[in-house]
Amino acid sequence: MTKADTDRIDIPGLDVAKAKRYSRTRLVVLIASTLWSVVRLAWFASDSRALRLKEAIDRLLPDRPLTAPVFIALTTALSWLSALPISYIGGHAVERRFGLTKQTASGWVEDQLKGLLVGVLLQTPLLTAAFAVIRRRTRDWWLILAAASVPLTVVLSNLAPVLLMPLFNRFDPLRDEALAARIRALASRSGVRISDVFEMDMSRQSEKPNAMFTGLGNTKRIVLGDTLLSKFSEDEIEAVVAHELGHQVHGDIWRLIGFGAGAGFGLAWLLSRVSPPVLRRTSRQTGVTAPGDEASLPVLALLLTAMGFVMMPIQAAFSRAIERRTDRFAVELTRNGEAYAHAMERLAAESLADPDPPRPVVLMLYSHPPIVERIRAARETERRFREDGLAGSVSQIGGDSKATR
Repeated sequence: MTKADTDRIDIPGLDVAKAKRYSRTRLVVLIASTLWSVVRLAWFASDSRALRLKEAIDRLLPDRPLTAPVFIALTTALSWLSALPISYIGGHAVERRFGLTKQTASGWVEDQLKGLLVGVLLQTPLLTAAFAVIRRRTRDWWLILAAASVPLTVVLSNLAPVLLMPLFNRFDPLRDEALAARIRALASRSGVRISDVFEMDMSRQSEKPNAMFTGLGNTKRIVLGDTLLSKFSEDEIEAVVAHELGHQVHGDIWRLIGFGAGAGFGLAWLLSRVSPPVLRRTSRQTGVTAPGDEASLPVLALLLTAMGFVMMPIQAAFSRAIERRTDRFAVELTRNGEAYAHAMERLAAESLADPDPPRPVVLMLYSHPPIVERIRAARETERRFREDGLAGSVSQIGGDSKATR
């Protein structure tokens, strides 16, 4: 290993070998999970299994309109159940093995059951309506569904902090009033209005530190994980919050919604063109000939999986560009690039972030730049500030009562 390589991965407190093992393990689980999903969908579609399940439900139910929602709800539940073993390995066993969660197996299963319930309650009416639109608007259903997904995304983004997220975690106003005032002042300096600053019992699921900006409009709030509050200094917490504020200042949630809408229109159009001939050619195996039949669900899911795979590097690149700009904003807002670099170092150490991931993995999967790139960029910005005499001119920070380096 050259000196340049050593410098690149020298992050205080990070066990590089362990981080590499963790990264490789997660990648293997992701590949296995994806392959298992494809196999399950192909198996369910073949030998007319999906169609036969739908017909069995139709025979058992007295009211024919109930067939579609019951089929979709049952399919969702069976898909969840068949994926549960590998989900447990990737979502719990691996995290426990690497010391990144203290959650019990029963606690993990409880969260998964809550997720299943939310998924069934949301997906069942939405997919039932979607298939009805496909049947009735055979030529322009893709346009209607893609257009309807945009306001739906906005509504769910607004409601998630008050209706969905509290199902999994507790949210309380930040008890450290001095830190809360400091964060509000930072938000005011950036021109962002927030409803409140909350702390979240993130340690229920994970030891990884995190913070987030959630909600839209009157539900907009800053949320700090208890894992962040207990392990980071106030300088570092402010730096992390400044990053989240950057997303709000630049309207990144709307950019992501816009990107998702554009991708959604494109994928819906492509699905409307590809699915009919695919269904016709596979009808002997599936028993389904039209996309408006709910029994076509596994075939449509397979097609969307393939399209999503093609979209992954594009979406990842778009997200990384946003994150790079937001990193710069955080350092410019606080004028404390060293605190931001320290925050990234602590984040890497606590989360076992691979400091030097393979380039193909970054291109396909990374929504953020590799952690070393973010640390280097923060320190480079700090260096420029010092040369210009600007470092610390906006945010003068004294001693911390929290963890220190």
